[in-house]
Amino acid sequence: MSRDLTTIVCEGFLASFEREPLGVWSAPGRVSIMGDHTDLQDGVGYGCAIPLRSSAAIAPRDDGRIRIVTDLSSEEAVTDLRSISSEIPTKDWRAYPLGAVSSMLRFARENPPEGTRGDDDETDPGVPFFLGTGLDIFLTTDVPIGAGLASSASVCATISTALNDFWGLGMNVEELAEIGRQTEADIVGAPGGLSDHITVHAARSNEDVFFDARGSDVSILPAPRPAESGLVRVLIDTRESHRNWSAEFASRADDCARAAEALGCQTLREVRPAELDAAADRLDEVVFRRARHVVSEIARTLEFTKLMRTGETPEERNHLLAASQASLRDDFEVSTARIDFTVELATYLGAASARMTGTGLGGSVFVMHPAEKVDELRESVLSAYAEQGWEAPLVLAFEPEAGARRDR
Repeated sequence: MSRDLTTIVCEGFLASFEREPLGVWSAPGRVSIMGDHTDLQDGVGYGCAIPLRSSAAIAPRDDGRIRIVTDLSSEEAVTDLRSISSEIPTKDWRAYPLGAVSSMLRFARENPPEGTRGDDDETDPGVPFFLGTGLDIFLTTDVPIGAGLASSASVCATISTALNDFWGLGMNVEELAEIGRQTEADIVGAPGGLSDHITVHAARSNEDVFFDARGSDVSILPAPRPAESGLVRVLIDTRESHRNWSAEFASRADDCARAAEALGCQTLREVRPAELDAAADRLDEVVFRRARHVVSEIARTLEFTKLMRTGETPEERNHLLAASQASLRDDFEVSTARIDFTVELATYLGAASARMTGTGLGGSVFVMHPAEKVDELRESVLSAYAEQGWEAPLVLAFEPEAGARRDR
């Protein structure tokens, strides 16, 4: 299903820049299994990387210019290191790679590599000030854009991982993830936390990632193997696209912040479900439902993670996933008619669980399905979408993929 991205970006780089790249880096998309819309409230997330990746071939320039070419658009991104922060378009594909370069450059100037100095370091003027280097980049991705699969985090992680190696910055997973969050929040204008960015950096093959935003704690857990559980992970991209900078997501984040303030808390992580129910009459009805999703989803995700650690009671895990989907649909109101249709169809066809993944208002559905019925699921979903007059969905059975890495 996925392309040979290393070959594609190397050939694209050679055709675009008439030379060979210094190296190739890539990062995966991700499926969020539990915890969506909680990390801004010190919440928790549980997910894994998918075998659809973004990839970039990169080489230095000696003139301080940055040129990014992609096979996703005929437009190029062109700027220079000195003015990059003021020249980033915020509402198209260029925002993510240029934003990641800008965020990495800011980190490098504040934490200069050995043998250079930063903006505020005047101890030895003879040591060169870190300016980075010009860059030629050829970028592509197999992560569907707008599908709720963290394509933006994947692109940011690809660029940040490359420049971490390229500039010798020695950044850890949390620092690299923060680059992605800053790019989305400060440059693109998409409110979000660290969970997606942690997952695409920290992920390992055949393992899941649990992230606790309150302490920035990351745990890696073995994913149940199909041979043992009898269930296969299946991703269904509904082809109903969303955009992370939608005002709908910002308004929901604001609702949660208002709820925490009304309850006298810094974040909703401090609130127990019973305490929120007792305060229902003090909150606007919509604000209450937004908060109820966050508070209950944190509790569900913690319980789900505990059950995944023990490997016991798969039926209870499935119940928690179903409750999570209902909460996203009814309280946070980020499901759609197409997502609901897909969840219900997968359940009818025998799925152990089915739940939307990501921020919602379009996007994808995550399904745990009996291994012997995956082909039937794929054929039935394709047929049902055709009957509805919808674009054919991507139906992908997968196992958890490794995180950001150098490929060449």
